[in-house]
Amino acid sequence: MKKETFAETSLASNGLPIDSAWLFPEYEFSTMDDKRFANVIIERILDRGSLDQVRWVLACYGKRGVEKWVRQCGYRRLPRKNFEYWRWVFGIKRYRKQPWEKI
Repeated sequence: MKKETFAETSLASNGLPIDSAWLFPEYEFSTMDDKRFANVIIERILDRGSLDQVRWVLACYGKRGVEKWVRQCGYRRLPRKNFEYWRWVFGIKRYRKQPWEKI
């Protein structure tokens, strides 16, 4: 991950945006890292993060990495409205859902 500062977002010593700490109330924010917590970081920032935090996620995990996460995990982990928005953003037509679930 690049150590950058975005327009409105400064990075904490762990490399995550400081202003994203509120998205992870059940975690010890200072001990989180972008590798072990990738799934929860992407989920929370795509769901409720600011534009600068989304930019950080894209810089950290890459467009393809975030797109892959949306395709594989977004259906189950994002609210329906947000999932559909990110599908549209990335142009995702196929995604993973369980065979017993109806859409």
